[in-house]
Amino acid sequence: MDYMTFPWEQVGLLLRRLSLSGGIGNAAAWILFLAIGALPLLAAAVLLRRRRACGADFLLAALSAALFIGLWFFVNPSYIDRYLAPMPAGGIAKFALASVIDSLLLTWFLLRFLLRMEEGHRNQAHSREGQHSAEKVHPMEGAHSMEGAHSTEGAHPMEGAHPMEGAHPMEGAHSMEEAHSGENIGHGKPLSGLRILLGLYALVLAIGLIVQGGAEFRAALTALEESNSGSAPFLLEISTLFLALQAVMGLLPSAAKIALLLMMSVFLHHYAAAPFGPAACRAMERLRIASGRLLAVVLVANVGFNVLQLAFSRFLLSVNHQILFPLSEIIVILGIRTLSTLYLESKRLKEDNDMFI
Repeated sequence: MDYMTFPWEQVGLLLRRLSLSGGIGNAAAWILFLAIGALPLLAAAVLLRRRRACGADFLLAALSAALFIGLWFFVNPSYIDRYLAPMPAGGIAKFALASVIDSLLLTWFLLRFLLRMEEGHRNQAHSREGQHSAEKVHPMEGAHSMEGAHSTEGAHPMEGAHPMEGAHPMEGAHSMEEAHSGENIGHGKPLSGLRILLGLYALVLAIGLIVQGGAEFRAALTALEESNSGSAPFLLEISTLFLALQAVMGLLPSAAKIALLLMMSVFLHHYAAAPFGPAACRAMERLRIASGRLLAVVLVANVGFNVLQLAFSRFLLSVNHQILFPLSEIIVILGIRTLSTLYLESKRLKEDNDMFI
């Protein structure tokens, strides 16, 4: 189990040995202690100076505080049980210290990754808009030049004219309307079936979430009360409150998945009505933005709960620290971003074809 505290416990032991080696070693230990704890703040200052800072960098301040506190306890391991546990537990609280540091570091990295993805998507959207506006300008210039050519050739306007060519000017319009109305032929039933399946899957997830979550909470509460029957009542009350918060935290990833499924169903509804209409575009954009924000909420909530447990660890009879790396959710977000990019590119190509027609 010692691997769970790597490398923070090993760094603390190294600083302790260095401090006990003599006066010079003690001074060097203090310098290293301050330098390691200040590294996140230094990284935040560098990002701010290069104008690359973002909202996720506020976690660097929390990470710096966690490093100072964690390293101090690892340098003085005899204080871990005294200040971080309601009763002597053989230094088990050191895993809580390491998990808080690791979760803060990993959450900061993942949030930076999500924001870089958002910036990349925004830059691609701007480049596509600029390219699309440039393509609109060039055909109009060609149209003006053709008008000038017709005006120069207009000495005999009736020469070569066929009277039947303009007899039915609305035929082209009718054919265009039929083409646009027929874009969804064959798509309605499969999309409706897919929407029904997504709704049923979301319903099954919601029912399972409530039933399973409630059963797990009752089982954990019963185990807490049975194993700590002799503890003070206020310790049981605080531990029960944190147990309820832990149950809510366990529901967040599945709740985010259900929300994305429902938003995908809304997009398919608008897509079936008008594949590249404004409603479908707005639904796709909301889905893309919500996917990243929901994952950010899950990550920040998890690290916040870890920090809150560490702050109240002196009064908690049961703790559950998680280092969350939501790989499946990240894959879902990448898939939604890819789908959004393909959808917007298809929309741009359709608008270009309609402009030439």
